[in-house]
Formats: sequence, structure tokens, C-alpha cells
Amino acid sequence: NERNCTEVFFPREHLPFHELREMANNEYLNKHQRIPKSPELVEFCVANLRHDTCYSNYQAIMKDGGFKKPGSEVTSDRRLVWWSLAISEDDIKGAERRYLEYNNTEAVKPFLHKFTTSPAFRKSSRMGNFRFTFSLMDLLARYKEQFCMGQEPQMRIFETVLYKQEVMYSIVVHGPDDQNDFGTYPPLQGPRANAVCSYQNGNILWRAEGMSETHAFRLSQYMRAYKIPKKRRWNYAWGHVAVAFHVPQGRIFQFDQESLRSHLSLCQGAMPRLSKEHFIRC
Repeated sequence: NERNCTEVFFPREHLPFHELREMANNEYLNKHQRIPKSPELVEFCVANLRHDTCYSNYQAIMKDGGFKKPGSEVTSDRRLVWWSLAISEDDIKGAERRYLEYNNTEAVKPFLHKFTTSPAFRKSSRMGNFRFTFSLMDLLARYKEQFCMGQEPQMRIFETVLYKQEVMYSIVVHGPDDQNDFGTYPPLQGPRANAVCSYQNGNILWRAEGMSETHAFRLSQYMRAYKIPKKRRWNYAWGHVAVAFHVPQGRIFQFDQESLRSHLSLCQGAMPRLSKEHFIRC
């Protein structure tokens, strides 16, 4: 992969943690029995996606007026532009409310924000300091206009990728002419029991596991978060969701300059850095 690190990947499926443990020997996933009680299978309903990048790629995006796979070499027929879920504080509050309703209980005070500490929830980025944030509905509408000839974009389950401590669930969006490349991948359907990811009314629904890189809190039966002493904290695998838009070779996923600027923000860099470029001061 472009990150030049070891991965284990499972195409055409999104595997929950317990199935991953059976199919791949991973030191972090194997710690599951030592992890203190925490909210399990919390459902996040996310409407926005973010594309984080470094300074040189930001300049190229502004110059080109849109997004394409970086680099000029053709390494694959699949030219994918990657986005991540942009999970807001309101998204976390909504997930906590649904979690309490599902468990038919109440909480004295908010607790979920203490468990959502992995890179999937942080405002900083390991990719770079420049962040473009769009609603999924807006992205799909623009993609439909540019790549689908008026037909609906296809959303499919792409793969599960397991890195050393990270689990990525990816979704691919493609046009009607790309059936040969992606036709064998299962469609991303509406809400289903036990589905890791699904789609509903412009939102990605994610039943999250591994919300913390390091478990610093435990959840009591009365829905209270108690801090764990540093010496007793455990590192664990963490998950996140990525959405890849297929942009054919020679094409650009186009946006006007005003739209790009209005959806751009700066964010702090986070280690370990995944870009080859150094972070800039914000």
C-alpha cells in the first residue's frame, strides 16, 4: 500500500472485531479479555466526510479545482480519492442518546466523549494540516452529475483492512460504467442488524468498536465513566470508516474555487505522521 506498512485485508466484507480475531493473529485484538468494560457497538450516524491532506496536495487541489489520486504514475486501474467520517460532538451526543435508549437506561452525566479518543474522533490529523469537509449528500450529488450521467452513484462494501493497531472499514463509491471493477462487491444497504456499516438518508451508520487507542476509563453498570490509573491502562485496536470515490484516470472530481475555500479549514498535525511532508504550524 501507499503507506508502505504491513496490512491484512479482507475484500468484499466488513468484519467485526470478534471475526477478525478468528481470521488474523493480532496482538492488540487479542487483548480483548483484558479491556475494561466500555460502551459496546455504539452506533454513530454521520452526515459529513473529511479529506485531510498535506500542503503540496492542498496546492494541487486548489490548482486543479478538485480531487484526484495524487501522483502521475498509473499503479492501478482503480483511482480512488479517500475520505473519512467527520464525526462531530453532536454526532457523539446522538450516539450516546441512542445507546442509552437501546439499553433502556439513563446516565447521570455525559460519558461517551471519554471513550471516543482514537484518531477517528480527534480534531487533529495524521495526514496533514489541510481539511476539506463536505456533507455526504453534497459529494454524492456532485459525483452523480460528473460521473454517473444522471444515474445514482453505487455505494459498495469495499474491504476490511487490519494494520498493527488500526482497523479500517472502507466503502467505495463508483459510477454505472465501473461494474467490471466493482460489480462483485456487495451493495452498501440500509440499516441491518449486526452490520458494521450501512447507509440511510445521506448518513453513514457505523456500529463502532475500539473507540479508544488506550482505554483510560471504564463504564459502570450505572453508566458512569471512571478513570483508570495509568499503570493499569491497556492499548487496544481502534476502528474507523473510510469512503473512497472512484475517479477514473485523467478525470478530476471537480469543485469550484469558492466551494473549496468555504469547506476548507486548518487542523493540527498528529503523530504518527502518514504523509511524507512535515506538518506546518497552524
